[in-house]
Amino acid sequence: MADGTSETPLASIYETGDEAALEAEYDKWSDSYDADTAAGGYRFPFLVAGFVARYIQSLDAPILDAGAGTGLGGESLAILGYRNLTAIDLSQKMLDRAVPLGAYKHLERMKLGDALGFEDNCFEGVISTGVFTEGHAPTSSFDELIRVTRPGGYIIFTVRDNVYRDKGFQQKQEELTAAGRWKLVEKTEPVRAYTVGEPHIRGFFFIYQVV
Repeated sequence: MADGTSETPLASIYETGDEAALEAEYDKWSDSYDADTAAGGYRFPFLVAGFVARYIQSLDAPILDAGAGTGLGGESLAILGYRNLTAIDLSQKMLDRAVPLGAYKHLERMKLGDALGFEDNCFEGVISTGVFTEGHAPTSSFDELIRVTRPGGYIIFTVRDNVYRDKGFQQKQEELTAAGRWKLVEKTEPVRAYTVGEPHIRGFFFIYQVV
């Protein structure tokens, strides 16, 4: 899923926090999502592949794409040779669009913030882009993402800059560090989500290693 521009179907529900409305909007958006985000130059799902390649060398490493949407991030990883990918998303119709890519071994409808249907320590890495933004996945998502990641594995994600500052993400991430759950490996400066327009939509890339 992605930070939406003012023209996307998400603009009207950014602040609602209504899960059913969010799922419905993504379901409706699924057919045109790739074309709409491409027109805006959306780049987070493609940039994340570079960070994965930097930190996770094994092409057989099990990697979870959390909030995979139509599979832009997973397809990028598959092109690089990663072949053990799992996708989860709130919207089944978005996941259905990802199936023909052939990038994922497994695709499951799951909601970030809820208990995830995976065993402990089953992934070498997790990616999540455009999900920690206005009205989307909560800070509690990190607890489950840490649980399903093996010690030494990496969680690579974006957080919209204002959401990081104002919606409890900075506090939660620092609390998890202080508790010894993960350690910060890399944090970028705020990166523009889109190359065409919408200069106010920026996000940090974070790379944490699970302890």
